[in-house]
Amino acid sequence: MSGISGLAPIPMYEMYIKNETHYANAAAKADPSTQTALAYFQKNAASITTPAALLKNYRMLQVVLGAFGMSGMINEQGILKQLLTQNPTAKNSLVQQMANPTYLNFAQVMANWTPPPLSNPKTVGRIVQQYVTNQFEVGTNQQMPGMQAALYFTRNIGAVTTIPELMSDNTLLGVAQTALGLPMQFGLLNYAQQVSILSQGLDLKKFQSPSYVNQFVQKYLVLNQENGGSGATANPLVNLIGGSSSFNSGTTNPLVNLIA
Repeated sequence: MSGISGLAPIPMYEMYIKNETHYANAAAKADPSTQTALAYFQKNAASITTPAALLKNYRMLQVVLGAFGMSGMINEQGILKQLLTQNPTAKNSLVQQMANPTYLNFAQVMANWTPPPLSNPKTVGRIVQQYVTNQFEVGTNQQMPGMQAALYFTRNIGAVTTIPELMSDNTLLGVAQTALGLPMQFGLLNYAQQVSILSQGLDLKKFQSPSYVNQFVQKYLVLNQENGGSGATANPLVNLIGGSSSFNSGTTNPLVNLIA
């Protein structure tokens, strides 16, 4: 992909986030493999009239899943079939049980086949643009580790309304964990403890403000670079008992016991 090398994380992030669509489209035009994938997708979109037809066409499925940030699910045919066929608003549907905003977005677009979603030019155009954007973000990690997660977080955090939703998305959770200065040991806590700590450290309503998102992501990028791109906090004791205002001082922090 094309891009600017030699920039520090924050200037690079600010440059991309101001006009990500421009940079994503430029990168796609310069990448023959992306052009080939999109040309095939657009040519054959109208012929995909059933979920089964989409699941059988690997090249089409690659683009659709790539557009929704779900490329890692391409071999999960059973799960995908349910996401493509169940009513995403039904309480007993798989997507409601998973409580993953990415999968819900996918199901909301792709689960109604009357008419087939890929027969709608607007849906096809949306998928193309989302695929281009996601491919661009994957490529940014070659320039700066953590940039993909930073851009992804910026685009998606505004739609998250609960801590469990955030926790169901590994990328969103990873950015939040790093920005809050939580160590790798955080993942060893039980689910309820993790929810409690994140609830104290995050006010999801604040992420409706673009300036707050920008500030939060910049903190993530700085800490991620300091930790060698691993996202893990180098010295958890500094963050956990250093007087951070993110946590209630009257609450016993289970991480203290975990690393003591």
